[in-house]
Amino acid sequence: MRKIMILVMFMLFSVILVSGCISNNNQNNETKIYAQNNISFSYPGGWEIANTTSPNAIVAVADPTTVQSGTPTTLVLIQKSNVTDENNLESVYAANYASFFNNTEYQQVSEGNITVNGVNALENIYKTNGSGDQRQYRAVWFSSNGNIYVVLCIAKVTDFEKQQPNFNLVVNSFNAQ
Repeated sequence: MRKIMILVMFMLFSVILVSGCISNNNQNNETKIYAQNNISFSYPGGWEIANTTSPNAIVAVADPTTVQSGTPTTLVLIQKSNVTDENNLESVYAANYASFFNNTEYQQVSEGNITVNGVNALENIYKTNGSGDQRQYRAVWFSSNGNIYVVLCIAKVTDFEKQQPNFNLVVNSFNAQ
């Protein structure tokens, strides 16, 4: 009988340990899904839909813990424009950045090609120059179903690297229907 009691106590103790670990991991990995306007993507569970007045904006999601003066400093903005015969992904991308970095306000960090949900994408990382809270941006451009999408990830320069897992969650799960 004593052996059974010890075994039952050991099993209960093991269940408590395991359930505590699962609970903590679930909180850290909780996500939400945005699925409207012919797009879908996952975003961090603690983030919220944010108001945006940006041109061609579909939606923005932001970390509410980074709000300063009523505006979040960490967010992802999704923009969309139509592809025409005159403006394909490469030409719109090139036109956007043709004089962008000649302006002393922005400094390019890197540029390259990545894949988003099996689709070739163009990526440009840049930051603001100047005083105050400098921002860093990661713009991922791709074309799908006759539209050009830009997934623009924004954070303070000091927070940008630690936000990459959150930005990757949105970018890597993005899907246009």
